[in-house]
Amino acid sequence: MAFQRGEIVLIPFPFTNLTATKTRPAVIVSGELYHRHRSELLMAYVSSQMAKVNPLLDYSLADWKIAGLPKPSFVRPKIAAIEASLVVHQVGKLSPRDLAEVDRCIRRAMALNETAFPDWVNETDWMKQPVELIQTVAEKAIGTLVKRKETGGTIERLKVLMNS
Repeated sequence: MAFQRGEIVLIPFPFTNLTATKTRPAVIVSGELYHRHRSELLMAYVSSQMAKVNPLLDYSLADWKIAGLPKPSFVRPKIAAIEASLVVHQVGKLSPRDLAEVDRCIRRAMALNETAFPDWVNETDWMKQPVELIQTVAEKAIGTLVKRKETGGTIERLKVLMNS
């Protein structure tokens, strides 16, 4: 069975000390490229023990019912590689909003926001991006350049672009 990013499945999730596993829900965080080249799935831990949520790291699912979960749950950026054959049951799928927030949570936990930015800028097909996103990126970049100029930075390359 082919699995997709964002699906919630029941799997034997390993304890962090690897002494045992517990069948629990997990969200598939690996994508299509990964699935084409690897047989295992990358999973993030899902729990309904809301008293254990760490708001700096974990994401409380807004649409947990839509995802097929029986009670309020959160995703913790605790990642495991699990063979697809170990999936016990497919529960549901995260809403686009929740999946975007899980992605954000994982990036924050792994300190990827800063280091991934140059890759994102260079690897993005800007012609496929919504105009609103390009506008927002441009506004933030220009605002930052203006602030840097005020503190002694240079914006000569921007001036050249503006005049061409």
